[in-house]
Amino acid sequence: MMRYEWKKIFESRLNVAAMLLGYLLIGIVVYSYVSQEYFYQAETDSNIEGPVAYRMKQELAEQQTDVITEEYMTELIRDIQSYGMDLESDEAYVQIIRPLDDMFYFIAKNYTDMRSDIIDRNALMRVDLQEGARFYEQRMKKITDYLNLDFSFGNYTEAEKAYWIDKAKQTNVPFHWGVKAVMSNVWELTFAGLYLWFVIVICASSVFSSEYESGAAYLLLTTKYGKDRLVWTKIGAVVLFAVGYLTVGALLAVVPNIFVLGLAGTDLPVQLWDSVIPYNITIGQTCLGAFGLIVLIGITIALVLLCCSARLRSSLATLVIGTALIIAPAFFPMSKKSGLWNHINYLFPVRAFNLKEMMGSYVSYAAGNVVISHTAMVVVVYTVISVAALLLIRRGFVKMR
Repeated sequence: MMRYEWKKIFESRLNVAAMLLGYLLIGIVVYSYVSQEYFYQAETDSNIEGPVAYRMKQELAEQQTDVITEEYMTELIRDIQSYGMDLESDEAYVQIIRPLDDMFYFIAKNYTDMRSDIIDRNALMRVDLQEGARFYEQRMKKITDYLNLDFSFGNYTEAEKAYWIDKAKQTNVPFHWGVKAVMSNVWELTFAGLYLWFVIVICASSVFSSEYESGAAYLLLTTKYGKDRLVWTKIGAVVLFAVGYLTVGALLAVVPNIFVLGLAGTDLPVQLWDSVIPYNITIGQTCLGAFGLIVLIGITIALVLLCCSARLRSSLATLVIGTALIIAPAFFPMSKKSGLWNHINYLFPVRAFNLKEMMGSYVSYAAGNVVISHTAMVVVVYTVISVAALLLIRRGFVKMR
């Protein structure tokens, strides 16, 4: 029975076209990221592009430092301040920022207010170095100040503040430094998973409804296994397809990077993306976690659509619902007054899978002294929805009108 259900999925021209288009998109994105990466080489006053640029970035990172110590930060910021330039100027970009590459933006972001959408470059010119850069002290001050702010949509509870501050303090310091360009490339490829969800929507939308649209359901439901084994076989086939399709997509994204660029930077702390991230994990672990979320959300989407397909008995209606579920929330604005709405908004698929942003947003769900991080809540919510949909699918398909 499972083989027959797999055959139905892969015999549909629409399904196959969508699958191939998804993998083609990943291939285009991989090629684009690798070929368009560039590095400024001061010796030749030219931009180096492609795989060589990644190697040069790695060499520069190794020359800068291996550990971001307070002493290193103090001397580096003192050197930047000695130029006496407006760091927003083109001259400063040429003489200071471009030679430092990622290091400049990393340290400047540490001294930029967490509410700012852009990095305040000139924040480095205002750092008082009489007692050193106090880089890690500034990190904790920045986090604490943010948690103590007054927000129009509601403030952090004392339990939430204690939770996040304690979590941030547990981060291993000083941070190790290295090239993060390769793993940042891998991370950006996770966004291709958003399109792969559409493929799951297309393939899952007709699994049950097509049986009613063709009239076969009324015959199947009279057979020995029509109300039990057939239903679970269909569910199993779609879930396995979702996991398999997403996994192959991830391999197509990562394997070319391994062959062309390697996997330099997997063991670097995730704080190199944003120093205020309070999770004590590496960039490589973050990418694996993002893949896990993509698979979990993909399974949930598949099960929800199977439920809709079984109950609505319309492939088109189910397809529209699935598409809207992925696209529509991207246009939902955050509220300036309702913290409840914002917390719901953070759980929609288009935001829930962005683990990098999620970890640095300090979004939490509190009930008294119990605090659940955004990451944990996403796992809980999507697991509950999956189980609920799973229990409703059979009832929807078997119930006769």
